[in-house]
Amino acid sequence: MQPVRLLVYSGNEMKTASESAFESFLKENNLTFEKIEEAKEDGARRPDYLVQIGDIKLMFEIKGLNFAGGNRTIGDHVRRTINEARGQVRYAAEQGIPAVLLVYNNLDQLFSSGIEDHDFTTAIYGEYTLLFDRNTGAPVDAFYGRNQSMRKESNIEFSAIGRLKQGSRRMTVTLFDNVFSQVKIPYEKLPACFDVIRVNISA
Repeated sequence: MQPVRLLVYSGNEMKTASESAFESFLKENNLTFEKIEEAKEDGARRPDYLVQIGDIKLMFEIKGLNFAGGNRTIGDHVRRTINEARGQVRYAAEQGIPAVLLVYNNLDQLFSSGIEDHDFTTAIYGEYTLLFDRNTGAPVDAFYGRNQSMRKESNIEFSAIGRLKQGSRRMTVTLFDNVFSQVKIPYEKLPACFDVIRVNISA
């Protein structure tokens, strides 16, 4: 296991809008964090931040979305962002540290289209499908179906996918658990500033 190379944020580095928003969240909630040094000699892509919460370490990769709505397929924006972040998240998992991909809307911080709860659950677990009895018309089963990004054998490096959003007074973070992750987040130890959504996936 390779040591994690870190840089403490000096205040002079260029930051994206999504990184600035995440740092606001961290500072508002008095969370200790460090900016992770970008890959150099070894070429490994790395997440953006290491956050220390008590004895818990979490790595966060922050991705901004540049859209403001329009016609779309549910979960597509999140699904594409998951594909873009695989390299950075894999680096965290190799350190044995839970890795979170946070998604932020760069264009309109108050706009939720494309980053609502069902966008995340659909991107992670697939389209929610109802099965009806052909004779009675009654629902007989419900399950998550096609277009899922997370499986037992795929994207297990992601501990969670999260939404970073401007709330009415401050930045908010909602974490959507990946039940297939290889490195689990001890959610019971997280402070109340993290909202957590966990989905029950049946066989």
